[in-house]
Amino acid sequence: MKGIILACVALLSISVSASVFFTDDGRAVERIVEVLESAKEEVVLVSYSLDEQEIIACLNRLQRKGVKISAMIDNSTVSRVFEKSPEFRISTDTSAALVHSKFLVVDRRIVVFGTGNFTEGSLREDSNSFMIFESARLATLFLDYYSAIESGNSRRMTRIENMVFFLCPSEEARKHVINELTKARKEIRFGMFAFTDPQVLAALKFCASRGVRVIGVIDSWNDDSPLKDYLTSGMEVSESTSITVHDKTFVVDGRVVITGSANASLSGWGKNREIVAIIESRDLAQEFVNHFEYIREVSNDSKNCARPDKHNGWGP
Repeated sequence: MKGIILACVALLSISVSASVFFTDDGRAVERIVEVLESAKEEVVLVSYSLDEQEIIACLNRLQRKGVKISAMIDNSTVSRVFEKSPEFRISTDTSAALVHSKFLVVDRRIVVFGTGNFTEGSLREDSNSFMIFESARLATLFLDYYSAIESGNSRRMTRIENMVFFLCPSEEARKHVINELTKARKEIRFGMFAFTDPQVLAALKFCASRGVRVIGVIDSWNDDSPLKDYLTSGMEVSESTSITVHDKTFVVDGRVVITGSANASLSGWGKNREIVAIIESRDLAQEFVNHFEYIREVSNDSKNCARPDKHNGWGP
């Protein structure tokens, strides 16, 4: 398995064996299927939705071979999932909160975790990132998150090596993210689908006022964000109109990466079932910086996004 990962993605020098890839090159489905095909005993998957045909076909094959498949999705996406004829167990929730986490665990030793759902749109069209970890300890943590989401329970912060993980809803996660942002000395870069949290925005504004360069790319979804006008003054924030920026990641001073399934939104921290990671790794940070530069370049709109817009809720 390690050979496959090395051939496909950039290996990162962090304490737990890990690699990162982005959807930019069109090979995300291939990479995820390669990980799934290594399964011998069990696959556990959580995603807001699941409709990527090759992934479902792979899971069906594994199910027929005797591999135990457990998948959890948000109840609002059930119909689109069952249109793809899954043959494995799928559970869902009945709460008002979204099941918004995105991860899979293979044989209690490999974790794939990122910003994208296991869907056609997220993997083939949108801008997203995924990390692959080879760690039994991390796999155990994510399986515990699966149980917590399934039962509606909470979990406290967990530190593993140079990484800190949070299961939302969690005000603790929000405070830690804001704390990491306000420690910036030189630069903050980010890509974000929905940006509606005023406290996170205030943290970026504070940093910019101290001379920290804040560079971001946001999705056009933010036309309806009440914060959109304020995202631009004193910061280099542009809106993508050519691709869907589904990213949910900050990079602080080229050494700390804050990423996961949660948008910078009130729902992300305080309502939905999300997973957020804070990772100290210069190698990982550089991979994300390169990714953000790419999506800024391919966006049709490189101008600061400062124009009046309507207010329409607080985002996913």
